[in-house]
Amino acid sequence: MVASFEITPERFGRYVLLDRIGAGGMAEVFRAVMPGVEGFRRTFVVKRILAARAKSADFVEMFVQEARIGALLNHPNIVQVYDFGNVDGNYFLAMEYLRGRDLSALMHRLRDRQRPCPVAVAAFIAREVAESLAYAHALTDPEGNPLNVVHRDVSPSNIMCVRAGGVKLLDFGIAKAMGAAVEQTGQGVFKGKLSYMSPERIQDEPFDGRSDLFSLGVVLWEILTGRRLFRGQTEADTLKNALQMRVPPPSALRPEVPAALDAIVLRALERDPDRRTPNGQEMADGLEEVLAETRYHSKMLPTLLRELFGAELASSQIELTKLTPELLAACSAEPSTASSGPRTAASPAAPIDISLGNLMGADALSGRRSPRALVAALLGIAVAATIGGVLLTRAKLRPVEAPPTPPPIAAAAPVRAAAPPQVAATPAEDSADAPIKTAPATRPRARRHVDGDRIARGLSIDPFAESAAREAR
Repeated sequence: MVASFEITPERFGRYVLLDRIGAGGMAEVFRAVMPGVEGFRRTFVVKRILAARAKSADFVEMFVQEARIGALLNHPNIVQVYDFGNVDGNYFLAMEYLRGRDLSALMHRLRDRQRPCPVAVAAFIAREVAESLAYAHALTDPEGNPLNVVHRDVSPSNIMCVRAGGVKLLDFGIAKAMGAAVEQTGQGVFKGKLSYMSPERIQDEPFDGRSDLFSLGVVLWEILTGRRLFRGQTEADTLKNALQMRVPPPSALRPEVPAALDAIVLRALERDPDRRTPNGQEMADGLEEVLAETRYHSKMLPTLLRELFGAELASSQIELTKLTPELLAACSAEPSTASSGPRTAASPAAPIDISLGNLMGADALSGRRSPRALVAALLGIAVAATIGGVLLTRAKLRPVEAPPTPPPIAAAAPVRAAAPPQVAATPAEDSADAPIKTAPATRPRARRHVDGDRIARGLSIDPFAESAAREAR
């Protein structure tokens, strides 16, 4: 029986939150729709920081870090981040909505049905994740300097198997960028899931992208065998197993696993990073050969999902019948803020807010900026001021033809007022009889929202595109 969803729509900026589909220690996740004109609707996942965490500088910084890294990632095997901002002080991310099941749900369903995962499907899922990690680990800034992005939470719950057959890596919320990192385990701070954590992270040693490959090796071993690898009765047992337990090849528990796949798994699980698979691309290339050997084809994963979940896959597509036209119309309109105030046609545009204009070069919490970011910000202000001055000067100095001297006839004025069709047929700015206006009476609404205004209203902003545009000038 397909479970029915009770929809209680909630307006959140320009989104309508439909139902909460998940929650963690840092944020809650909603299925949401963004309504538009002429019945346009698009479904998103909105991730909103928990109210209890919004007052914590560490959690807010972690959330902003996810936005920074998510804005840089553009790969078919990584969930796409489309929007970042805040509504009434609540930070949020809007991401693509994926129809499918995460790998954790897939593995649980296989266990319940006492079915093994097809070897080819397991290899395909791992290959897709390895490709995404290869891309993220090799990411550079605009000058070509490596960012050293490390996911730090590669686990079944963060791997989505899409109904159409794709695989997506989720949640870069605790990803680390800009250099190798040391985990503060001595203070009891773990970021990630213990049973998938690499030995170097457990031992507070520097780590890099190879740590993610160890985690992927654990995931692949568990998909193939249908068992947990390192998880013990207690956290201490789990950590001890990850550091010391002898790892049997998957074929020891499942003979049909080919030797080539055994070798890939065991190399990824080498405890010494120098002996481990060096990068995601090499792991993906090895898995590609296994896919050819096992004769994987594109329908295998979608078929498996349909066999395991059936109508449940379709049930995640909520009917939007309870979204009233009034609510959709209200959410289609741009939300107002108390600070924006009314504006007239002649009022100046709101100042550009550059506080998030260079996210990669600024500390979003303390306001500290790197010298380069500060120079870019000052240059942006100067350019904006110059452009504004030029536009204002042009408006003031615009040549206007002097109106012809009216003939000395007493009835002339009433004749002009009585002939509106002739005046309307001529553009107001070019008509000699029209009064000079500082701005059109019907200024397009899109021009009233500069980037600072958009952030205040919870609307979309691409700070990296803004920064690049300033540098291009």
